[in-house]
Amino acid sequence: MTVTGPTLDRSVDLARLLERGLGQKPDAVAIASMDEALSWRALDAQSQNLANNYLDLGLRRGDRIVSLLPNRLQVLVHYLACLRTGFVTVPLNYRYLARDIDYAIGLSKPRLMVAHAERAHDISQCAGLADLDLGGLSVDGELPGFGAFEPLTERAAAAGAPERPGPDDPAVVFFTSGSTGRPKGVTHTQRSLGHIVASLSATYRITEKDTILPVASLSHMLAQIMSYAALAAGGNAVVAKDIGVGAVMPLMRHHQPTVIAMMPYALTEMVYASEDPDPAFANLRMCDCGGDKVATDLQKKFQQVSGVELAEGYGLTEAGIVTHNPPGGPIVHGSVGPAMAGNEFSIRDANGKDLGVGEEGVLWIRSPSVMSGYFGQPAETVEAIKDGWLNTGDLLRFDDQGYFWFCGRQKQIIIHDGSNIAPQEVENVLLENDAIEAAGVVGVPDTLHGQNIRAYVVLKPGVKELPAADILKMARDRIGYKAPEEIVAIKKLPENAAGKIDRVTLSKMAAEDVSPSRTA
Repeated sequence: MTVTGPTLDRSVDLARLLERGLGQKPDAVAIASMDEALSWRALDAQSQNLANNYLDLGLRRGDRIVSLLPNRLQVLVHYLACLRTGFVTVPLNYRYLARDIDYAIGLSKPRLMVAHAERAHDISQCAGLADLDLGGLSVDGELPGFGAFEPLTERAAAAGAPERPGPDDPAVVFFTSGSTGRPKGVTHTQRSLGHIVASLSATYRITEKDTILPVASLSHMLAQIMSYAALAAGGNAVVAKDIGVGAVMPLMRHHQPTVIAMMPYALTEMVYASEDPDPAFANLRMCDCGGDKVATDLQKKFQQVSGVELAEGYGLTEAGIVTHNPPGGPIVHGSVGPAMAGNEFSIRDANGKDLGVGEEGVLWIRSPSVMSGYFGQPAETVEAIKDGWLNTGDLLRFDDQGYFWFCGRQKQIIIHDGSNIAPQEVENVLLENDAIEAAGVVGVPDTLHGQNIRAYVVLKPGVKELPAADILKMARDRIGYKAPEEIVAIKKLPENAAGKIDRVTLSKMAAEDVSPSRTA
């Protein structure tokens, strides 16, 4: 059976993102950080100047601009200039090293790079710069051979008003986190990205009264779509220049946001640095926490300091956020919520058969939010999208109330004695042990069982010895055959560029060290 979210009666025209704020309060603050702010009028002028200067450089609608930038107000100026003109942004994770940058350039084939001056060393090692026929622009300082970015936002250009992009024109190429292999360039059009923003706005109930703070990199979809939703409604977007707790808490206290979003690890740092209750959360009405599992203790602690329940959702770069616990309730903890507006879902088995209530299978999505494809990778696109349906590769189920439950990623599934085991389920149980700070679970090849389950764990500060026997007993009592056979204590779990557990690296660690020092 299929499950359909509420009807979405509008979309967001990204090329006209500033019109509401400009019309209602042109001199009020539109975007801000801790030490900078731009009014609607200034944001409109700077993005228009930049768009026209890009045209003067020789860029044309559909050309791609790759960026390597930390969170700054200039990043949103750059994105808005491209959205209103039809240039395609290719935002790179700021953690990327030279080899990652070269890979992204080789795949997306941009004509121009915009980069921060502090990345001079890595940029100097990039062979792909030679392929940028328009060179580069440097932000906050000088890069050898690059022009200056800031003057292009301040001075008027000779170019006239640019032609508005069409709804099916590409808008952005996001690179996936690469949790199952080399990153792919997820391409969204003006229409699909606008639909994602509209669906988020409807579900989060965004209005002109909202101040939205995404504690995430603006190179990622989440921070972008939340910022666009704030601007489209005439609200305020706050930019966190650093997502560490030392920067975020002063930002919270200064701007008093109504909506925030962050990953569990960042939220954990924040709540344990907060008062109980903390006045920084006085105006908060919603916290979106996703991208990885949310521990029960974190949910309880956050509600103590903020007075607000955590709202989990599920999303992917290829379609945006598609399920979410409604901020008005009821919030079902552990669930990723019901279908968001404008999305249609089907849970299917390995043979493509529709499954029913309570049955675990692969989630397929049909929606205007679905990407147009993987840039430069037609075979991968055909594999992912069939008859208008996107194969997410993720395992979910839904209950009789229409709430979805995330069960794991199909490509990370461990097959033990013929049974599929989601590593997230095992990790959730391990995290209930008071000695464990973090956990990552992978399959290890075994001639008898197919794969055995190995857990890599990080012990909490002050815990000197791994209580393996207690952990294994608890896991076996809770999840039976899914419990790990091996437990390995390590100092830190590897993370991918998106800050999530890097199970690809854990699997490589397991393959390279078949007999680690461990408790089994």
